[in-house]
Amino acid sequence: MTDLPKPSRRDLLAGATLLSGALAAPHALAQAATSATEILGFSKDTREPDLVLPLWPERRMPGGPVPQVTESVDDQWDNAGLRYRVAEHVTRPTLSYFAAANPTGAAVLIVPGGGYSRVGIDREGYESARWMNAQGVAAFVLRYRLPADRWGGKALVALQDAQRAMRLIRAGGPGRWSVDPRRVTVMGGSAGGHLALSLCVKVYDRTYPVLDEADHLLTRPDGAILLYPVVTLGAGAHVGSRLALLGPDPSPEDIAQWSFDGKLPGITPPIFLVHAVHDRVVPVDHALALFASVRASGGAIDMHLFEDGAHGLGLRADPSWPIARWPDLARQWQVRNGLS
Repeated sequence: MTDLPKPSRRDLLAGATLLSGALAAPHALAQAATSATEILGFSKDTREPDLVLPLWPERRMPGGPVPQVTESVDDQWDNAGLRYRVAEHVTRPTLSYFAAANPTGAAVLIVPGGGYSRVGIDREGYESARWMNAQGVAAFVLRYRLPADRWGGKALVALQDAQRAMRLIRAGGPGRWSVDPRRVTVMGGSAGGHLALSLCVKVYDRTYPVLDEADHLLTRPDGAILLYPVVTLGAGAHVGSRLALLGPDPSPEDIAQWSFDGKLPGITPPIFLVHAVHDRVVPVDHALALFASVRASGGAIDMHLFEDGAHGLGLRADPSWPIARWPDLARQWQVRNGLS
């Protein structure tokens, strides 16, 4: 992968797209911010998926051999009393469908994070799906296989699952899902953001043989919403994601193949990017590197950086923080790009 000139962190921060209200008075920010409770309707909407689909035909899943692990779900509750389930050792990847009551025809494939060693279910997953449904967008939450389990297909198994999921969404079309196959966004956070970005960049990669008619469809999303994504597996990488994806001693070629801080193909779709400057898990430099890469490739990117915030917030940001407004900004971006 070709290295780009390295602009200074200060230059990139100065060039970033920031919230228009970021310099407003504190009371104005508090009034403008949308609380997580209002976005999610925690007290009213705890819907589970309308349908859970297996990604692969029986006994035809690529990426084997299957590791000797047992799939499980760790059911937790956070300090605010909100459910926080995570899937571990996924051996049966699935697509969970949430139907919008008043569908617009748009859809989103949601890819939760978890450092490629587990997959979030509620935060960054089902909660985002319910919020998208409220906008009329059909939502599909991906539970993908984890390279940390050391599948025969190694790093490729997660991308195989993401590509298959995008094809199944499009294959359903207007009949099964009420989905326009030309208006499908991908949304991912952290390592899920890295997988979503892989789906955007590796659009010509045939990662598995054709199994059915769905596999003739495109895997490129029509847009991407990326929350504090892992971008590079080189210098400054999120160590846990790199270890899970590539193992303890990756080659320079493997690192380059799965890093997106160099020149990107021109076919990469429009990107909406959110990151907190004080993210202590995935440094903001990942966002800055992606911004530079997309701009160098001639692509379209909206980047929103916020001083206050934390990693893995999803829709649960403190309503007093400007970052809590990212869903409103994402919604405007979807409308502007014809993805609503």
